[in-house]
Amino acid sequence: MKLMKNVYQVAGPSLSHPFDATAYLVADEKGFYMIDCGTPEGFERIQENIRSLGLNPGDIHTILVTHGHYDHVGAGYLWKEKYGCNISIHHLDKKQVETGDPEMTSAALLYGKVPVPVRIDAELEEGMTFPVKDGSLQVLHTPGHSMGSVSFVLRTQESVTLFAGDAVWGGFSEKIGSSEAQWRTTLDKLTSQHFDYYTFGHIGPQLLADADRRLLDAKLQFANYYNPWFKRFDIHYQF
Repeated sequence: MKLMKNVYQVAGPSLSHPFDATAYLVADEKGFYMIDCGTPEGFERIQENIRSLGLNPGDIHTILVTHGHYDHVGAGYLWKEKYGCNISIHHLDKKQVETGDPEMTSAALLYGKVPVPVRIDAELEEGMTFPVKDGSLQVLHTPGHSMGSVSFVLRTQESVTLFAGDAVWGGFSEKIGSSEAQWRTTLDKLTSQHFDYYTFGHIGPQLLADADRRLLDAKLQFANYYNPWFKRFDIHYQF
C-alpha cells in the first residue's frame, strides 16, 4: 500500500504473513531502500505485494534492519540470494543474525523457528543519513527492545516521519537482551524530537498522525506492568 509519496508498506501481519513485522519501501534515485524484510513465511507474499504496486522487487538494493529479530530480518537470506540485496544493521545486533542465534533473534522464543544465518554487509550508526527522493532517511539508535535497535527518520519538505520498528510497543524479555533502563532513555530521546507521523513494527498499513502526543502517551505507559502471558505466534490457542 502506498502510504505517502515514494513510501510504501509491503509487509505486516495483515498484508503478508502473521509472523511478519512491517516492512517499507522508500525510493531513492537507484531504486529502493527496504526497511525490514519479514520472515521466510511471508517472502512470496511480500514480493506479490510489491509487484501489485507496479514496482519491481529487483529494484531493492539495500535492506535497512531496525533490529536483529526473526520477524524483521528472518527472510534476509532469501532477499540476498534472489535479488542480491545488501543488508545493514547496528553492530550490537549483528552477531545474532550472522550466527542464526535462535534465542537472541526471538525465532525460537516466539515463532518456534531456527533462523537461517545471513551475512551483514554494513553497520548502521547513530546519525547516518541516506539520500532518498525529496528528502533524507536518518538513523537513530534506539536501544531497549534490543541493544542494536534503530529507528529511521524520513525528512521531506512536507513532513517528518518516524519508522520506529519495535522501539515503541515492542516486547520485553531478558532472553533477547532487553533493557528497561536503555528503553526509558530511548523514549526520552524520541519524545524530545518532533515528528508529524510515525509507524512501528506491528501495525496495519497506515501512518499515525499527532505523532508527538502518541509517543508521549506510549512513554507514559511504558513498564506500568509486564505481561507474563505473552503468546507465541506459532501455536494455536483455543482460548
